[in-house]
Amino acid sequence: MKKLKLIAEQTFLLTFLIILVMGVMGFVSFLQNDPVLFAWYVPLSAIVVSFLCCLPTLLFFTEKPLTKTQYHLLKWFHFFLIYAIVLGFGWLFHWYTNLKYCLIISIAYVINYFMIWNFSILIQKYDEKLINDALSAIQDED
Repeated sequence: MKKLKLIAEQTFLLTFLIILVMGVMGFVSFLQNDPVLFAWYVPLSAIVVSFLCCLPTLLFFTEKPLTKTQYHLLKWFHFFLIYAIVLGFGWLFHWYTNLKYCLIISIAYVINYFMIWNFSILIQKYDEKLINDALSAIQDED
């Protein structure tokens, strides 16, 4: 259940962030009189890519505990695997047409990646606090 919750949270957050970045890119290009026209399938492609980007997160759910080195190597692998998914599907769905927009998407990816890590940590801490509060309430009743 924890895996499904994590995938759902990250999919929704990623979809929002991808569409936000695309909107900002469209607005900036509009201001520069170089309008980028997004096709009808772009919002749907953002949802698909967001879901696919969440699947590599399942690599962190292993049976045995990871050493610090394994964890950091896995985190870098995770970073580059998701980057490849974003650039690959971005090219496939025509999110960018030239190197300038590819660079913008790359910068936005790095910012979004770290935002989502921090957001996931905050949610996990909040869930732990709720659990600890519930356990404290039960212990107080006893």
